[in-house]
Amino acid sequence: MSSKRLIVMKFGGTSVGNAERIRQCAQIVSRAAQQDRIVVVVSAMAGITDLIFKTIDAARQGDAASTETNLKKFEAQHRELMADLFGASAPAAAEFLAQVVAQLQKSSSALLALRTDISAQTADSLVALGERITAWALANYLQQSGSPAEFVAAEKVIATDGNFGNAAPDMEGTRANCQSALLPILDRGASPIVAGYSGAAPGGQTTTLGRGGSDYSATIIGAAAGADEVWIWTDVDGVLTADPRICPDATTLPEITFPEAIELAYYGAKVIHPKASYPAADAGFPVWIKNSFRPEVQGTKITNDATPWDSPVKSVTCVKNATLITMVTRRDVHPVDLWGRLFLRLGQEQVEVLFATQSSPEHALGLVLRKEDSARVLKLITTTFRIELAQGVLLPVEVNNEIAVVAVLGESMKGTCGILGRVFSAVAREEVSVIAVAQGASELSICFAVPAPAASQVVRAVHNEFCGKADFSVPVCLRPTAAAASGAR
Repeated sequence: MSSKRLIVMKFGGTSVGNAERIRQCAQIVSRAAQQDRIVVVVSAMAGITDLIFKTIDAARQGDAASTETNLKKFEAQHRELMADLFGASAPAAAEFLAQVVAQLQKSSSALLALRTDISAQTADSLVALGERITAWALANYLQQSGSPAEFVAAEKVIATDGNFGNAAPDMEGTRANCQSALLPILDRGASPIVAGYSGAAPGGQTTTLGRGGSDYSATIIGAAAGADEVWIWTDVDGVLTADPRICPDATTLPEITFPEAIELAYYGAKVIHPKASYPAADAGFPVWIKNSFRPEVQGTKITNDATPWDSPVKSVTCVKNATLITMVTRRDVHPVDLWGRLFLRLGQEQVEVLFATQSSPEHALGLVLRKEDSARVLKLITTTFRIELAQGVLLPVEVNNEIAVVAVLGESMKGTCGILGRVFSAVAREEVSVIAVAQGASELSICFAVPAPAASQVVRAVHNEFCGKADFSVPVCLRPTAAAASGAR
């Protein structure tokens, strides 16, 4: 067994966004490969996956002009990439690109002719094409530059179930694939370059892991191959205490825990895909967030046991486009059954609720959602409770589309006195009203809704309160016993 570390490196869409960026990735990989064994996972070029989805949508709607425009854009962007990396006359690059483009064109033509919806299986085979191209391009550029590397199709590495569009990994099958497809390449002193975002169903068909799934691919492979670390290369220096566009004095956190990373990603911070944390946390290896534009910067380490930060609050983040949907029943109706049915339907439709609030005396339930989900949820409420709405058991639904959700996060908030008071004192000093509030039982985060125009102002105020001072000292609360806690209301 090799004494060298095994590191899985994942490069995001901006890190492989053009030929110059791929050359930079190649330098990072070749330097690291001099000391460690490297497996690389890549995303599609920034914007390409969205372009493929737009092409599919235009074709199934019978929009031939938009379909053709999107196909030409897809081909032109990748043709330019291949020409910059390998020269205009490189036959292997031209042949590989032609095969990929032909696959997308054939499916688009079939959709235009039939004017029907596309199966999830066919969609997965198409939307994974962007990652396949960048993986092939990086592998061949590394070879051309004298650094041993081999392109490996994702279907040969990650085994999944047959849930097209949002597949779950089969870890036992993936471990076996890593033994057969990746380790021999590593033993030859080369770096396997794998397309992210996709894998293979038991029948061999291409599946995808859900949007943002390239991070997930990296940690799945890391866990299956026995990696020592996973490095996620992106376009930021690491995980920050706030969005630097809102808070110019935001600083890079040296370490955070996996639960903190999951929470930050859920509430809009550019950290790591939430699902990607689970394989790493279970296997016990750290994930680093690094900047491919500034590889000399250390980055942020995500681990099971992070070193405590100076402040109980590690980061303040924001979902700027949110919606509050308020449902109220008649006072003579007990709403437990209605709310139970509602959350069952939300789960079936895989709708993420940012947080919910309930007022028993008013028989009111507030759902805070991402704005893009609001129309779907309103339709779901209308169909699920059509009888209750018609009979007046459920009053007309109220919708507020002009809110933002601010999330204040940090594991050290647990058991620390005064956090809520300081948060809302900072908000009050800005003369901003709070619309709804929630704090989870884990005390990992405090979430609250404010008017959308005030979102940046509130984030700055809370960030300044906790992360803009040298002295973060706060008292630690004594935790109540279970009996005392259950009796206090």
